[in-house]
Amino acid sequence: MQFLELFKNKLVKNISWLFFDKIFRMTYGIFVSVLVARYLGPVAFGELNFSIAFVYVFLVISSLGMEQVLIRELTLSKEDRNKIISTSLIMRGLASIIIYLLVVVMAIRYNPDISTHLLIIIIGTQILLQATDVFFAVFMAEVNSKYVVLARNIGFLFSGLIKVVFVFIKLSLVWFALATVVEFFVCSLLIIWFFKRKTDIQIRLKYWDKQIGKQILNSSYPLIISSVFYVIYTKLDQVMLGYLTSSDEVGYYAVAAKLSEVWYFIPSAIVNSFYPELVKLKEQNTNRFKGLIMNLMTVLTALALSIALFFTFFSETLIESLYGAEYIASGKILTIHIWSCLIVFSAVVSGAWFVINRLEKYSFYRTGTGAIVNIALNFILIPAYGALGAAVATLVAKFIASYLMNGMFAKTKPVFLLQTKAYFNVMKILPVYRISKKLLHDIKLSQRFEK
Repeated sequence: MQFLELFKNKLVKNISWLFFDKIFRMTYGIFVSVLVARYLGPVAFGELNFSIAFVYVFLVISSLGMEQVLIRELTLSKEDRNKIISTSLIMRGLASIIIYLLVVVMAIRYNPDISTHLLIIIIGTQILLQATDVFFAVFMAEVNSKYVVLARNIGFLFSGLIKVVFVFIKLSLVWFALATVVEFFVCSLLIIWFFKRKTDIQIRLKYWDKQIGKQILNSSYPLIISSVFYVIYTKLDQVMLGYLTSSDEVGYYAVAAKLSEVWYFIPSAIVNSFYPELVKLKEQNTNRFKGLIMNLMTVLTALALSIALFFTFFSETLIESLYGAEYIASGKILTIHIWSCLIVFSAVVSGAWFVINRLEKYSFYRTGTGAIVNIALNFILIPAYGALGAAVATLVAKFIASYLMNGMFAKTKPVFLLQTKAYFNVMKILPVYRISKKLLHDIKLSQRFEK
């Protein structure tokens, strides 16, 4: 009964919705990915993923680094919600139009393959559609992820079904690019509908507030730059593989990265749900804020270690079983790439710590370093080792940027020490068990306050 009572807690409900979102996307996404990869083969599948990675670099720029900044501002300034959302939507919309035009120019100018031009131009339209991501921040700030989950998953489900149909009727590669865009089109329509029905926020041009816009950009511009750098050392490897090797290497790497990065939903779902609580604790009780950051890092690091060890032993068997012998080269790539989870899981927590402490500019320093390291290592390792070299470059870059760099500055050293302690904690079962119990106790305590 106590276990069932726990699910009445608003925070647990929010985490449950986010976990449902990511678990559904993981299982259904892998199923669709397996069908598409088997049908297209490593070369065509590599071309598709090269185009997606190319667009993704620009997609991050168009987001203006707003998500966590908006959640913070909406949590702390509820009376200005109309101005905050209206101003953010105008800025995001203008940025999306400019960035999409840049994508079209870059695709034509720097990609000699005409078929790749078309793939990038089609997939790039999602940049325009994802301006509606501004509405997600409203529901996240209210710890009410249900509508975000529904919008994303209905779009994802619809897009996946179309891809499956395309496989069975044997359509060409361009149609799969169109199916990718369908997901974002449906999601955008639904989140607008939910926003209108479930909130009283009004969007008007008259609510444009130059001061709020400037404030949001001042907070988010380091995050924009750091996000671009983050994409460079997490997604640019596929772009560089396409330029420096061949499309089949991109295909092998895309399969391995899919199975590795799909687990990143765990820290994102948990930290996003705790984020409003972390914002409040930072203002009210510094010790409890630090304690919650520590507890989240320890539990998430323990989960990451379990995932990494499992895939280290069974990666090649899983790849062959799911994707077939044609993709067996992805097994060794996955064995290396999966260890990125150990860095990423705690890095998601440290990223929230940076924003809440208004130290966004330090995200720029650490991700900038990671981007430089990754590009340099890619140029050295990809020509010699192909996709395997790209996996090594990504792992080393993440370790340096998301962990070591935190210890380089006096203001960020506290989170470096918390990460280090979390890594030591996972070497012993008892601290992880105790901290997990403490997190559950905090959730139950918040449930009493809600009542």
